[in-house]
Amino acid sequence: MKKYLTTFLLAFSFSFANAQQIEGLWNGTLKIPGGQIDVIFTITQKDNVYRASMDIPAQNVKGLAASSVLLNEKKVTISLDLIGSVYVGEVTNDSTLNGEWKQNGMKLPLVLTKGLAVKTASNRTQTPKAPFPYEEREVTFENKKAGISLSGTLTVPNGNGKFPAVILVSGSGPQNRDSEIFGHKPFAVLADYLGRNGIAVLRYDERGVGKSGGDFSKATTYDFAEDAAAAIEFLKKEPKADINKIGLIGHSEGGLVGPIVATSDKRPSFLVLLAAPAVNIDELMLEQARLTSEIRGASQEMIKLQVETNAKAFALIKSGPITDTVMREVEDVFVSQLTVLAKGTMSEDAIRKQAQQVTRQTFTPWFVEFIKWRPKENLEKLSGPVLALYGSRDLQVSAKQNLPALREILTKNPKVQLTIEELQGLNHLFQTAPTGNIAEYGKIEETFSPIALKKIADWILLR
Repeated sequence: MKKYLTTFLLAFSFSFANAQQIEGLWNGTLKIPGGQIDVIFTITQKDNVYRASMDIPAQNVKGLAASSVLLNEKKVTISLDLIGSVYVGEVTNDSTLNGEWKQNGMKLPLVLTKGLAVKTASNRTQTPKAPFPYEEREVTFENKKAGISLSGTLTVPNGNGKFPAVILVSGSGPQNRDSEIFGHKPFAVLADYLGRNGIAVLRYDERGVGKSGGDFSKATTYDFAEDAAAAIEFLKKEPKADINKIGLIGHSEGGLVGPIVATSDKRPSFLVLLAAPAVNIDELMLEQARLTSEIRGASQEMIKLQVETNAKAFALIKSGPITDTVMREVEDVFVSQLTVLAKGTMSEDAIRKQAQQVTRQTFTPWFVEFIKWRPKENLEKLSGPVLALYGSRDLQVSAKQNLPALREILTKNPKVQLTIEELQGLNHLFQTAPTGNIAEYGKIEETFSPIALKKIADWILLR
């Protein structure tokens, strides 16, 4: 499950005399508890109006817009209200800003150097490269109920006869057909491995992404399930697909989509659930916040504040219809949190405005439905073969929390043939990982564990 930010921009002008010093790319390394993060600022000027944006490659953040850029003599202040952060640096020469990063009450040194840092290109050796020992086709299919066309890639093994076939369903956030993230293309790697082992694969751009039609911002998990059901109907018409062996592989939120489709009239022959939520989503999100904060080195006081804040907000969202009163109550919860974090460094008005921004991001159609989700309601209705895999170092969908819950639900159901396993040392993306920290995703060269790939292929071929 990935978190996406909506950015905004409010630019302030400063003395043109400093433009040549301040315009351009600035990069630096922020040392945080438990590691370090490379950051890149881009400062531009047009008609004496200056703007800044920030990239954090390791966290897949691109173009996060600053809310203000101010220059007072040699002091530069870049505010990023959306994430509650401020960078204050002093121009020491034409190519150096010596400053400090402030966030959540922490103050960390950050020196920025002008120009883009030269880094060795990532070596994603698993990313498939032509020529391929299977047929690859660009395809489109229709979700007639939604009135949209979805675009994807179909890979079909060479040879005669019919083959088992699967549809890949990605996790939360707007995903293209390769489920591309941090320079990795996990669905391309998975499709390639399965294609080389006699399994046809359909992967597609989510609605509103890439070449697919529709509006992602208005979609919910049920809408994504309708798209996956349409993909099954499309595969049933593929001459080389075995109509009795068409399955779904769902990762993360895709692990919610799979069971929805599997309990409909479009149900697949089998399910593969990768890091699938099995507990109520609000419980999962609270555990995710705790685990990811701990691995980043946050204090117990800060973790407690974050978890309590989220719990209050989730409870309000789940309490009933979304009204102006509910939204204001959630906003007040965020105001209380930000007041503690600011420690007197922000005005009440600034805190209120930031809380309003966070509240608007919270009340999207997708999140309001998502946070109320009870996976058990669909899981207990399943039938047929199910493979469920979790990574022992997954901090987003914890194996410790979700694997026992899934096992308990599905082993009680005599209609399900369950294979379930925790894979040691793997993170949420099924990479072999040192700790599971999200900041590692982009730094790990492995895209998809060969052990996990083999388990998935071997299990499907036994159906």
